[in-house]
Amino acid sequence: MLRSFTSSAASRLRTTRLATGTTTATTRAFSRTTLASQARVRTTTNVAFTSLGFASRSLAARPLTIRRALATITDTRVPTSTYPKTNPEFATNPILNWHTFPNFAAIKAEHVVPAIEVLTKQIEATFQERSKRMTPTWEGTMGLTQDLEDDLERASGVISHFSRVKDSPEFRKAVEAIQPMIVTISLKMGQSLELYDALVKMVDSKETWNSLDKEQQRIVQKAIQGMKLAGVGFGLPGEGNAEKQKRFNEIQGKLAQLSLTFSNNLQDETKAFVKIVTDRSELDGCPASLMQAMAKNAQGRGHGDANAETGPWAVTLDYPTFVPFIMNCKNRDLREHVYRAIVSRASKGEKNNEPVIDDMLSLRQEEAGLLGFSSYGALSLSKKMASDVGTAKEILERLYEATLPAAKKDLAALTDFAQDRLGHPTPLRPWDTAFVEEEYRKDRFKYSADQISEYLPYPRVMDTLFEVARDSFGVDVSEMSSADQSKAGLTTWNEDVKIYQIKDDASKKVLAYFYGDFYSRSEEKLSGAWMDICVTRMKDPVSGDVRVPVAYLICNQPAPQSGADSLMKFQDVTTLFHEFGHGLQHMLTTVDYPQASGIKGVEWDFVEVASQFMENFAYEEKWLSRMAKHHKTGEPMPQEMKETVKKSKQCLAGMAMLRQLHFAMLDLELHTQYKPHGGETIFDVDRRQGKKTVLVTPIPEDRFLCGFGHIFGGGYAAGYYSYKFSELYSADAYAAFEEQDGSVDGRKRIGRKYRDTVLAYGGATDPKEVWKEFRGRDGVEVDALLRHSGLVSSP
Repeated sequence: MLRSFTSSAASRLRTTRLATGTTTATTRAFSRTTLASQARVRTTTNVAFTSLGFASRSLAARPLTIRRALATITDTRVPTSTYPKTNPEFATNPILNWHTFPNFAAIKAEHVVPAIEVLTKQIEATFQERSKRMTPTWEGTMGLTQDLEDDLERASGVISHFSRVKDSPEFRKAVEAIQPMIVTISLKMGQSLELYDALVKMVDSKETWNSLDKEQQRIVQKAIQGMKLAGVGFGLPGEGNAEKQKRFNEIQGKLAQLSLTFSNNLQDETKAFVKIVTDRSELDGCPASLMQAMAKNAQGRGHGDANAETGPWAVTLDYPTFVPFIMNCKNRDLREHVYRAIVSRASKGEKNNEPVIDDMLSLRQEEAGLLGFSSYGALSLSKKMASDVGTAKEILERLYEATLPAAKKDLAALTDFAQDRLGHPTPLRPWDTAFVEEEYRKDRFKYSADQISEYLPYPRVMDTLFEVARDSFGVDVSEMSSADQSKAGLTTWNEDVKIYQIKDDASKKVLAYFYGDFYSRSEEKLSGAWMDICVTRMKDPVSGDVRVPVAYLICNQPAPQSGADSLMKFQDVTTLFHEFGHGLQHMLTTVDYPQASGIKGVEWDFVEVASQFMENFAYEEKWLSRMAKHHKTGEPMPQEMKETVKKSKQCLAGMAMLRQLHFAMLDLELHTQYKPHGGETIFDVDRRQGKKTVLVTPIPEDRFLCGFGHIFGGGYAAGYYSYKFSELYSADAYAAFEEQDGSVDGRKRIGRKYRDTVLAYGGATDPKEVWKEFRGRDGVEVDALLRHSGLVSSP
């Protein structure tokens, strides 16, 4: 998350249950005007520094026949811990006893609480002892905390990851039990006066400060900022400080529990809904792949004899089912029924998230006040690239002015099409727009999403993605064979999970590894897509050994049926490219300091640049031709269909952009102007904002905020604008490739430059400096995003 007063461990555990939907070229929370936008969630590890340089986490992605890695994994561990670990749990508990690759096959819910109990107690005792000998030097500050941070981050990270991909009541209970332990140790370290005093003195000493390299200097400055936001100032002598510190710490514990409650409620409500359909005619328009998926859903809900031809079929709210249903089902009444269910999730009864949200907003505002900020929005923006609320709002307003006319034109075109071509009732209602949009696309471009998916078998898409990485960035990606995994003693949490190795294509040096978990398992795995950290690149200061980074890439596309390859919707393709972009920034970093390696330390509103940038390659003629072959015949995708895919990026882009602006503006309004528990409700604020940014009138019962996991169960509180802010830079970054006019050498040069700057520098360099070195100028070209979106004409 963006709450830099806690460690990555605390914040990632607060957000283990994030699940909200997204689409096309940018992440999208649940849309009331089109449900196509729920194809995926993107949750990435956050990049804000914490008090000790931890990366605060937001939690919020993706097998094949490629060249297999033949080299046996060597021991990639780096000695990271110098404090005593005499408790047997350190040697026997699989959550603690690993360095680079966790033994996932051994992890059980019963390991969670003992692991964190032992670890936090040992870290607290060690930190307390080391605090007495802290000095204003790098070795006397960061050198005394780095191993503690790393151990806590790795243990909490594997728990957080496991809870998303192997959900169970037992694991939930364990996560709830350890959350207070994580928050407590994070606050004790973040509010350490000894550490803070040593860091400040290091900055004040010209000789010491000049002895640090620029990366170290940024880490120290960010650590000081993080500790201030962690409430370290409350530990100083002063009237009322003790009471403020006590209250501040209480707030952190309450916010942690509320975030977890919000996400659990949302997940439970999503799982609870099911509509069993026995009459096939009620599902007219649903493609064969969806009928198969809904029959499988029914099998898991007590209808063991269900099949795609005779049913019954179960319509559910998990996105791999819901999105194609709402886009294709011709039964308007059934669409309305399912739509009303999804916009009212977690809004009543014991699972009602409305009071949870109000309490969170109230506590965030109180937290901001204690720290001297006018609003939580001001607090959040203080550690982002935009730096203040006014700047963020100005950017959103500029995009809004450019978008509104196009969005109105899009809706008018849809309405005319619905009346004239479909004979569909108008005005369009919220449960109509996704369906009419899909029919509009099929009419305009002649091909449906399912027809296009026939040419996108998963293995070819993955092969092509890895070719893009080699061609553009000079890295070789290969899947490890089962034999190599077994020989190295590596395990996974599911038989479909693959392990991949990344090497530099020239030197053949191993740079990183990642786990790929690409198929949906609705019974235990959260919906959406994300990248997260397993371990961070780190250089041992004594031996000089480097521990290579390891990542998780998670997607939720339909699993293969009857031995056939999984077929991908094109939006699944862009999702995969997106998450791989996040992964590359984590894995291709050259920063040796774990406090700012990879995506750690990157400002939250710059972290989506690498992911959104990668999506552009999926639309390029070269790569689209390479990956788009019919899954049965191997015939290439017809050129007319390829043109459809490329044009789809700009189809109805005005409405798509306006939806994202609504979410971003609403988020800022809730975190700057809204007064919780007052005369106005959160839904009143939503409707008020919607008068400006929502073109299809929402229903009075709309409670989508109760499912807005990005800002209440994830890391986007007063930061949802970051998607559009980052997209400005990602579009301008891709424009650097476009400017090469097809030159192979020119594109390779730019690709290498991109790898050596944006992907390499991590959070150890100010993003403004990273941008200037890559692009050769200070500012970002806003028209690049508008041009790519089709909102302004190309020059």
